[in-house]
Amino acid sequence: MSQPSTQVEIEDEYAWTFFGSNAEYYLKYWRLRQQGNSISFNASAFFGGLFWFAYRRMYLILFLIVVVAMLEGMLEDVVFRLPPSTGRTLLANLVFCSLYGFLGNSLYLWYAERRMRKILHLGLPKEELLRRLRRAGGTSWSLLLVLLGVAALSIGAYYWLSHT
Repeated sequence: MSQPSTQVEIEDEYAWTFFGSNAEYYLKYWRLRQQGNSISFNASAFFGGLFWFAYRRMYLILFLIVVVAMLEGMLEDVVFRLPPSTGRTLLANLVFCSLYGFLGNSLYLWYAERRMRKILHLGLPKEELLRRLRRAGGTSWSLLLVLLGVAALSIGAYYWLSHT
């Protein structure tokens, strides 16, 4: 018989360390989430889209969103069998961006809680915990810059190929 797992309390100091430079913003929504209010709007997620998820280090969620978007596009082609349309593309982008905006904070806080709990369960001394939380949280420019480069190259290749 397995023993019930005990949930480690995530102190504000740990969350503050994990969230990094935007800690005040995320701690506000962290506390609201603990009170049961999980719906909010994140303008950065709305305007940044997939790039925001990469910047916030939510790689699995980013991958799943890309897969869902690709499946949605293929399903749309199969079901509707309509020629490409700028209007439908803009509408689909607006729907996805709205979902990113309204779900961004909830997804990020869920992700942050999982990451923090994994680190806290290690039972490390406080200084080591803070160091690992700082490294695991915050933001990452590296994948964001790679994605921006890939997007720029893709757009450039598309225009170059379509004009030759």
